[in-house]
Amino acid sequence: MRDRAGEWMTGRRWSVSQIKLVPPRLPGNLVHRAGLCTWLSHAVASSDVTLVCAPAGFGKTLLLAEWIATRSDAVWVSLDHDDDSAEHFLAALLSAIGEHAPPAPAQTDSSVPPGDIVTAVTELADAIEALPGRLVLVLDNLQEVPGRAALRVLATIIRHQPRNLRLVLSARSDPPLPLARLRVQGRLTELRADGLRFGQVEARELLARSGVTLTDGQLKRLVAQTDGWAAGIRLAARSLRLTGDPERLLSEYVSHDHTVADFLTGEVLSHLAADNRALLAMLSVCEQVSPRLAASLTGRDDVGDVLAGLERDGVLVTAVDGEQLWYQLHPMLRAYLRAELTRHQPELVTTLHHRAAAWFADHDSPREALRHAEQTGDERAAANLLHGLGVDMLLDGWPGLVLRGLTAAGTTVARDPWLLLFSGLAHLELGDLTTAESDIARSAQAWPSHEDERLAAFRRLVVSAHALACGRRPVPGDDGTCFSTTMEAWERLDHGLALLADRDYPGAGRELEAADRLSDEQDLHYLAVHTKTAQALLAAVTGEHAVMAEYCELALALAGQGTWEQSPWLAVCHAMLGFVRLLQADPFGALECAAKLEGADSPVLRFAAAVVEGVARFDGGERVAGLRLLHENRADLAEAPVPRQLAAMAMVLEHQCALNLAQFPLAREVAEWGAHRLGPTAEGHLTVARTRFARGDLDGTERALVAAREPGVPQLVPGTKAELDLLEAAAALRLDCRTKARSALDRALALAAPGRTIRPFAHVEPDVRRLLLDQTGGFGDAESFAAEVRHTFAAAGADLAATVLTGRERAVLVRLAASPQPLDEVASTLRVSVNTVKTHVRAIYAKLGVNNRRAAIVAARELGFG
Repeated sequence: MRDRAGEWMTGRRWSVSQIKLVPPRLPGNLVHRAGLCTWLSHAVASSDVTLVCAPAGFGKTLLLAEWIATRSDAVWVSLDHDDDSAEHFLAALLSAIGEHAPPAPAQTDSSVPPGDIVTAVTELADAIEALPGRLVLVLDNLQEVPGRAALRVLATIIRHQPRNLRLVLSARSDPPLPLARLRVQGRLTELRADGLRFGQVEARELLARSGVTLTDGQLKRLVAQTDGWAAGIRLAARSLRLTGDPERLLSEYVSHDHTVADFLTGEVLSHLAADNRALLAMLSVCEQVSPRLAASLTGRDDVGDVLAGLERDGVLVTAVDGEQLWYQLHPMLRAYLRAELTRHQPELVTTLHHRAAAWFADHDSPREALRHAEQTGDERAAANLLHGLGVDMLLDGWPGLVLRGLTAAGTTVARDPWLLLFSGLAHLELGDLTTAESDIARSAQAWPSHEDERLAAFRRLVVSAHALACGRRPVPGDDGTCFSTTMEAWERLDHGLALLADRDYPGAGRELEAADRLSDEQDLHYLAVHTKTAQALLAAVTGEHAVMAEYCELALALAGQGTWEQSPWLAVCHAMLGFVRLLQADPFGALECAAKLEGADSPVLRFAAAVVEGVARFDGGERVAGLRLLHENRADLAEAPVPRQLAAMAMVLEHQCALNLAQFPLAREVAEWGAHRLGPTAEGHLTVARTRFARGDLDGTERALVAAREPGVPQLVPGTKAELDLLEAAAALRLDCRTKARSALDRALALAAPGRTIRPFAHVEPDVRRLLLDQTGGFGDAESFAAEVRHTFAAAGADLAATVLTGRERAVLVRLAASPQPLDEVASTLRVSVNTVKTHVRAIYAKLGVNNRRAAIVAARELGFG
């Protein structure tokens, strides 16, 4: 077989420069791309044709040179314009193959006859097939072959490709070969620009091999500027090696670096017609362009076809995936062209930004429209755009962009009440309530002399939103004042909150549901954050804790998709979730929520945050510190107003913490504070019942429980009913009424299960806790929740004992639980004084939240100490 191939090769004579048959030398700073080399080997093994296609500078040639260096079955051809005829192209192939299968010593003096190309190709294919092994033919720079005749030779070879021939083609754009047919036949594997881009790891290695070191931030910027373009990173490495100021070079790299200009001009732009270069320069003012936008910018109707052709030709123009066709220039090419256009035609740049702003405004893209208006430097143009787009942008959650637009509008803002109200609402959405209030006041000073119902309606909504953010009631307004479909959703939200403040909960629910639906229908995601937060508030006051938590989490998830972390509405969500985490016996989750409220402007939110933090610290083991924080927080509030539900929750929680530490004067003070603020409530009677029970007054406990359940007595905290039932169970057990206690415990579990309200059970009397343990498996539908309560409480108790009790206190607790010996015997066993043991016992009682030895022994056994 080899003899047949050698004979055929011997009968041919060709003259081709050896330079074309040798892969380029690998540079000393080469970044070895082992993963891509492995990919190429798999591609060649599985496909007849492998196409490596990307614009100039993506490292195609170096990758193939690195890969071929490891192969003994591959030959190389660097193509150029000399290979434009079929004869020259075929001669180049013959030369390369001759390197792999050299002719015998005796050669004839024949060559490829000009008119017999088909015969020569057929004979060449037969000779290759006769080789004993596989032959891989790498054709680099295929775009340099201009002649159709030469490409027909290659197409013929592919059509009649020998079974042992593999073709690897490298080109800047798709060659005019039957690629679609090869894809369908499964004979083609492709590597494109996306696969060739350098990541940060490869970029860092390339820079290091060039003697350049950048910080992580600088490296990230460079990779983003170059979009992973190998040539761009290599050019940057050359310049960075010569500069002592990488930060400055990176900021001016593309627009001022002559090496970039030389490369882009020589390798990319020099191949373009002058009118196409001018077209790309005009398009460089936009990050992306559609054919219609490009036509509006350039005035050329054929621009869509031009862009499609440039992409095919590999001129650093790529189509962007999406429902509609958009194109983008490579970041370095765009930056270079934009800098050149700004230097030589600044008036045209301004005109193009005007055109882009108008086009985006007409196509419902307010963000892009305002960005371009900002670039014009025309204050009136920016103001006009804000008049048309400002409301939608604010309700869609882009306050920062609106503020940038207002900056572009410059001096016109101070004289325009619309723009001042936009500024107020933007600052409000960013949590700057003071500046928002100032802007609202300034809008009144710039108010027009003629009546403007639309402006008045908008101002009322902004003022109402500010009042709500400050913890005050919304500002009432007339129905039907909305002047757009966008505004209707906001009007419904505002009306729903007003009804909520008036305790018309069914009406509030209907309005908020409508506002939520309208927000979703119009993709007003930021307004949807507000509506879901308002629905969470409604669920909170109606006692639906599970629903409240769900709406809060939905609002926070929506906010996480935007740039709205500073919105005062999100602080409300964190506050409500903080109380939910407390009630679910998750003090550490509650502390995380409280931390999100740090620095809140609203006194109400600051008060709520401190309540959550104080109780969470108390439950987490810092009992004295937690109670002190609750007391100081209440003192700081003084007479400032807070919602009744929040005041009731704060009273109930602090009162319980005070009783757990036997701080009876403080417990009485908290109860009196709550009665003064709230009047008669179920929560007030609950504090009385707790105090009576702690003092052993079971009759007084019963009377307070009955009073709390009287018809007409308002219940402000959803968990109050379960708390009353648990206290009734404890009192019944003290009277040996186990059946009554069991019934009360059943009711408490049923009430607490839907919202997973675990915390009240963690603070019940030891007798109730033991009843819960003794009746394992007997709570019917509530059994799974009862099991969760038992598990959570046991885990929390174990953690508490391990982290709060000292080693000596744990030793005393073990002795107390082991046997009913007197304290003097415990002292003797531990070799300490009786007074020392008494001190430890008092500390144990305080830390475990018990007030007698029997309760401490029960707690010790539950915690595994006895």
